[in-house]
Amino acid sequence: MLRAIIVDDEELSVKRLRRILAASREISSCHEFLNPLEAIEFVKANPVDIAFLDISMPEIHGMKLSASLLELDDSLEIVFVTGYDEYAVQAFDMSALDYLLKPVTAERVSRTLHKFRKIQNLPATSPSPSPAAALTVRLFNGLKVFRGENTEPLKLRSPKTEELFAYLICKRVVSREEIIDTLWHGLEPEKAWKNLNSTLYYIRKAIGQSKAGGCIVADRNEIRIDERALDCDLYSFERLLRQYRPLSDKNTEWIREAEALYAGPLLKGKAYEWAGERAHQLEHGFLQLLELAARSCLERGQSRQALYYFNEILKMDTLREDIGYEAIRVLIELGRLNEALRQYQVLAEELQRELGVEPGPHIQELVNGLRP
Repeated sequence: MLRAIIVDDEELSVKRLRRILAASREISSCHEFLNPLEAIEFVKANPVDIAFLDISMPEIHGMKLSASLLELDDSLEIVFVTGYDEYAVQAFDMSALDYLLKPVTAERVSRTLHKFRKIQNLPATSPSPSPAAALTVRLFNGLKVFRGENTEPLKLRSPKTEELFAYLICKRVVSREEIIDTLWHGLEPEKAWKNLNSTLYYIRKAIGQSKAGGCIVADRNEIRIDERALDCDLYSFERLLRQYRPLSDKNTEWIREAEALYAGPLLKGKAYEWAGERAHQLEHGFLQLLELAARSCLERGQSRQALYYFNEILKMDTLREDIGYEAIRVLIELGRLNEALRQYQVLAEELQRELGVEPGPHIQELVNGLRP
């Protein structure tokens, strides 16, 4: 199974290629980027087998992007995708794996993936698991796992079984050594390996998976998650964070979906040390998304919707003085002066209780004229 990225500034092209790759049953994970710079940052931190790059992009030309990606990982295979065939010779001069013309077809992509397998000496992939075995995994606001159409969450054998499953879902791909060092640190090596294998067995048993198929794919060195075999709120949320564009026509749709997905902190109630930083990053990403949405609404003259987003931020981070200022300013513009004063009072009380300080002079100046 391959790990892929798609980089294309045309969203419809991204969606088409993503659907084709998903249907191929050869891709374990596929991350999409409308911004080439985000793709570079992703490859810095994540292993990728094959990259599908649009050539004509406004920020970074696909040829230049491929050079940057290969500097990070020279084992990465590059496939150029474009609506024009004038770049074909240049593409192959750069030792690209293949060159696809838009609109991309499933048959043509299949030939590309076959070429990849042949070069890497990989066998043909096995059929994907039955849809009946699909899992739904919810990591925000706790940990819940559902199988098929069942509405009751599965019960895993023990807290350690839950933790290993959550760890694998969060990591996507991880070596056995890293798992042992994280979850069974300090334990005698032979016993730690035995614990890992037995815990993995109990996970598979609980989710109705055999070694031959399912969302968990393991070999002697690493364990990875086949994202096609499950529906995970974390994966969907991270895709939204990557794809969001403040002035896009899909702004409202994306934000509503993000709010529905982010039901609470990652793995809330689970005291997993390894998850703390990830949870903080996701919360920060969600807050940034809300702020981008709010400022986008202001640019469009949608003051009430902007106020909603500002208030959602303040529910999660009551000490955001900059957001408090924006919320008060919008309330004043809307003529809701009493609410503006109440908003200021709440902010002042939080700052005094938590930090022992008063709101900044710019906020005080904003509300001074409102007091009787």
